Amino acid sequence: MSEQNQSELDSVISALGTAISNTVHGAISAEDADVKALASVKFVAKPDGTLTGLGLSWTGAGPNKQLMFRASPDRFWSTESIDLNEDKAFMIGNNVLLSKTELGSSVRTSNLSKVGTLGNLRTQGDLVIDDYIYYTSSSESFGIGTEAPNGKLGIATLDGEFVVDTAPGKISVGAWTSTDLHITTDNRSRIIVKDNGNVIIGDRATTTVVNGTLGVNVNDVSDAAFAVNGGMKLEGKKISYGTDAPKDGRCNRGDITFCSNPKSGGYIGWVCTEAGTPGMWSPFGKIA
Repeated sequence: MSEQNQSELDSVISALGTAISNTVHGAISAEDADVKALASVKFVAKPDGTLTGLGLSWTGAGPNKQLMFRASPDRFWSTESIDLNEDKAFMIGNNVLLSKTELGSSVRTSNLSKVGTLGNLRTQGDLVIDDYIYYTSSSESFGIGTEAPNGKLGIATLDGEFVVDTAPGKISVGAWTSTDLHITTDNRSRIIVKDNGNVIIGDRATTTVVNGTLGVNVNDVSDAAFAVNGGMKLEGKKISYGTDAPKDGRCNRGDITFCSNPKSGGYIGWVCTEAGTPGMWSPFGKIA
């Protein structure tokens, strides 16, 4: 072989070695060629000892399509979406992280800001919905419109708070703040508990039925259907009890005071015949 031919052969061998070296140390490039079988693709660190930027690159029309290694932190990076077969999943430590239809059971913390319709939702710990509904696990309390309800359940507005609470031996339902409590049907107040404790039941257009006995300022109503301790009014006329006719206070014609200690020869009581303070009183009901 002549020296000229030997020189040309050496030049070809050198160029081939350079091409092979570039293939081993860089990305694999295929152009009109078929890679029939590869046990694995191995990327060797660059002369500076790093792997950053090594990977696969697809060239053609438009920007290159890349799948490569990046650092800080170490990760694989792609210019394109990763599309798994529908029966496959993303996994970490052999645990399913995300499949087509499910989020892995090992996922405990998330900053999801929007989800679709949830079914069979189970939560653990505190819960906040739209900064308006609050559940506090430490106190087992549920608040609507308030983060700190004054009972196990609290529904609050700027005007007041309705609470339901429990304590040993009792259950409380009512208004926490100084507002009237209305119990309504058909958008009409049927029972009103005023903020000072006064109670209004019904109105002139409704009927109130009390089944059983009823007592006013008494502790025992066992021997009567209705018992009152103190005066009462019927059709605007006051009915009371005393040892004698009233000596003071405003009295109206028709008011009656029954004798609390009737005796033979005395009277059943006294009736006001002229309004005044205390007015004019006459005895009635002579007792034989």
